[in-house]
Amino acid sequence: MTEKLPQSAWTIAWLFLVGQVVLLMTRGVNPADWPMVVVSMLLTAVIVRWFASGVLRARTVRLVIVWILLSLTAVLSIVGLLIDPAATTAVDLVNFAFTVAELVALAAFCRTTWFKDHRRSPNVSRSALTPLLLVVVASGLLGGLTAPFGGDASPTQISVQL
Repeated sequence: MTEKLPQSAWTIAWLFLVGQVVLLMTRGVNPADWPMVVVSMLLTAVIVRWFASGVLRARTVRLVIVWILLSLTAVLSIVGLLIDPAATTAVDLVNFAFTVAELVALAAFCRTTWFKDHRRSPNVSRSALTPLLLVVVASGLLGGLTAPFGGDASPTQISVQL
């Protein structure tokens, strides 16, 4: 089995990170109390890392959940764009483009030799995944820091944004 991660895995990670930076820049920082924001950041980072690790190790349940979430996001984005095209902003289009790119990169990853090899034998050395998972954790931390959609938050709200 090859231990070098395919480029498509890196593409997915960087797309999520850059997409999260775009959301942070457009929505701003979560207005909840600072301890709750820290808890949100940590929870989001742990959950996103767990899902990413499962996808990289070709674990069926986590992979299917990620496919469902990304597909639903894409479909709901299209529906939103079709329902009220006049209200569509450049940020909406950029977010949709990121979602589509993430779906394409995930499809490419699922066709790699890495994925096929680890589907048969899911043992992956931690050192092979560590650099990519650091990018994933950074994306999760930013997700917890980003204000929720609409910007409304109570002072004690914990927000896990995937």
